[in-house]
Amino acid sequence: MSVFLVGCSASATAPAITTLPATQTRLPDVIEIESALISTVTASVIGSESPVSSNASEVLNSAVTNLLNATSFEVSVHDVRAYQIIDINGETRLVYGEVTANYAVIRLPALKVHGSYEYRYNPQADFQQFDSYTYQENGKYFTRIIEISGTGDAVEIDPEQIEPIAGDVYQTLVTYSDQAKLVTESDGIAVYIIEHPEWYTLKGAIGFADLGFLHMQENGEQLIEQYVAEHYLNVKPILFTIYVAVDEYLITKVEVNDRDFMVSIWAEVDRALIEHGEKPENLTRYEVMDVNGAEYHFSNYNQVQDFEIPY
Repeated sequence: MSVFLVGCSASATAPAITTLPATQTRLPDVIEIESALISTVTASVIGSESPVSSNASEVLNSAVTNLLNATSFEVSVHDVRAYQIIDINGETRLVYGEVTANYAVIRLPALKVHGSYEYRYNPQADFQQFDSYTYQENGKYFTRIIEISGTGDAVEIDPEQIEPIAGDVYQTLVTYSDQAKLVTESDGIAVYIIEHPEWYTLKGAIGFADLGFLHMQENGEQLIEQYVAEHYLNVKPILFTIYVAVDEYLITKVEVNDRDFMVSIWAEVDRALIEHGEKPENLTRYEVMDVNGAEYHFSNYNQVQDFEIPY
C-alpha cells in the first residue's frame, strides 16, 4: 500500500486508484528480508522494559525493527485525495478519490498477503469492492484479484510490487526512521515526524508530479532525480507522523500530510508556465480540501490468523 493510494498529476481531471501492486523505487530486497526473518525473529525486542524520552531514537528504531521482524501484522488504511480545480472563469470541479484498505500480512513460513479494498471517485457514490491475494510459491510471487464476477488468474509479480511492504509508508519507516524527530511523549505514546527528504522516491508523489513517464524508462530513478533538481526547485516535504507505543516498542499509526507538498508542486508548475509567457491571471487555481490525507493503523503483530489462498 502506498501513501498516495489515490494519486494524480497536477493537471488530471480524475484520480487513479493505485492500491494494486505498483513499481516502487529504492525498496530493500524483499526476498533477503524474508530469509533473514527466520533467524532474527526470536531476537525481537517486543516486551522489553519501557524506554524514557532520552532514548527517543532507540524507541523508534526498535519499533521499526519489530515491524521488520514481525511474523505477521495487519494494516488498515484510509486514504483520500481531494482538491478543487478552479479555472479562469471561476468554474470549479472536484478531484476526489477515496480508498479504504485492510491488509493481513503473514511472513512465515512463506510470505502471503490478503488485501480487501473499498474505493470511490465521488464522496456521494457507493464504494466499489475487491480483494487481492499475494503469495510466494516455488521462489516466485503471484497475486490474484477477487471481484464479484469471480477469481482472477494468478499473475506473477516482482517482490518490489508487494503491498503493503512495497508501499510508501512502510518504506519510509524502514529507510528514513533515523531522520525522525520526537514531537511529544505522553500516555505511553511517542509521536515522531519525518519530513521526507526525497519525495521523488515515493511512487505516489511521482504520480502526482506527473513524472511517471520518466520512471518507466531505463535508469528512470536517476532521470527523475535529475528532472526534479532542474524543474522542481522549491517543493515542500511530505510529512509522516508516527505514533509508537513505548511499552511495546510498536508502531501503531502513521499519518501522512501532503497538503504543502501538493500546493508547492502546483506552484512550480505555475512558475514554469509564467517563465514561458503565461499570464498569472490565466492560470488554473487549486485548493486542497480538508479531508485530503491518509492514515495507516498497524495492529495484530505476530497474531494474524492464517488464511487460505483461493484458487
